[in-house]
Amino acid sequence: MPSQSSLSADEKNLVKKALPDKVLTAVPGRVYFAHPQPTKWSYGGLQGALAFSRDESKGAFFLKLVDLTGSRGVIWQHELYDGFEYFQDRPYFHSFAGDECMIGFVFAGEKDAKLFHKKVTTRKADKVPKVAPAAKANKKGGKIDKSMISGPTAGSFKHVAHMGFDEEKGFTSTNVDPSWLAFLDGLKSQGVSDDLIKENMDFIKGFIRDAQQAEQTVVVKKKPPPPPARKVGHGPSSSVASTNGDSAPAPPPSRAPIPRPPPPQQPPRPTSVAPPPPPQRGSPPVPAPPARPPPPARTNVPPPPPTRPVSSTPPPPPPPPARTSNPPPAPPPAPP
Repeated sequence: MPSQSSLSADEKNLVKKALPDKVLTAVPGRVYFAHPQPTKWSYGGLQGALAFSRDESKGAFFLKLVDLTGSRGVIWQHELYDGFEYFQDRPYFHSFAGDECMIGFVFAGEKDAKLFHKKVTTRKADKVPKVAPAAKANKKGGKIDKSMISGPTAGSFKHVAHMGFDEEKGFTSTNVDPSWLAFLDGLKSQGVSDDLIKENMDFIKGFIRDAQQAEQTVVVKKKPPPPPARKVGHGPSSSVASTNGDSAPAPPPSRAPIPRPPPPQQPPRPTSVAPPPPPQRGSPPVPAPPARPPPPARTNVPPPPPTRPVSSTPPPPPPPPARTSNPPPAPPPAPP
């Protein structure tokens, strides 16, 4: 870790303990986000040692934040993607495009900010891995294939005027690129015999002709996609300014304990509509609802029983039949 950092020795030890990666630099700072409002910066509550490191196992660079007040270790990190751009909006405020919004760093001092910006913007790209050497050919025989032939330096190919093989002089050529001669010498160093080279001379010539035609073809590489558009930050009243420069970001944090930001102002409450006034006493009473009509007569009900008379005395029996003045008939005569 560079000695120019304003971190103390104990703080540097915390960073080394939390980061097994190669630490290029580490300085105190804060992390801001342009979220949820993309036009304002908002403090994310993250403060500690901002470290720029490289993970050798992944071959990637990382921006990480290490906790200096506790034992949480790495509390935030962001991997540098292809086409990553790092902007110095203010001497003490930097920003870059994150995965979902713009992210900003506020440093404790301009010296730390300058050191951090230099390390990030002058990072070295990954080296192109070397091509593995071709497999050795069988000394007793076999054929030469394209996997054993690696072309000459790009752009240095020359027209082949003559290529041949002489039993006394070995391989002979005229007006051939030196890299091809080195390649043929490399075949011999890999164990390819002169007889095998002579046997496959036509194949070697054809391969070189194909390489010549390939060199004449211009390959247009596809440009990488542009980095995500820079968005502008967000936040409440304690946020830093946006990256457009409309207002300055928050001042750099001091090394002393930082007071809590003031609470965000509450938005004005909308005026609610007043309820209707209660009815005044003494007003005429509300008329009662009309009486419910009687239910319809049931047709299947038997008629009511006859009413009994008011008097409890039963009616007299009917009179006996009237007697006549004629005498009753005589009885019939007795039998003899």
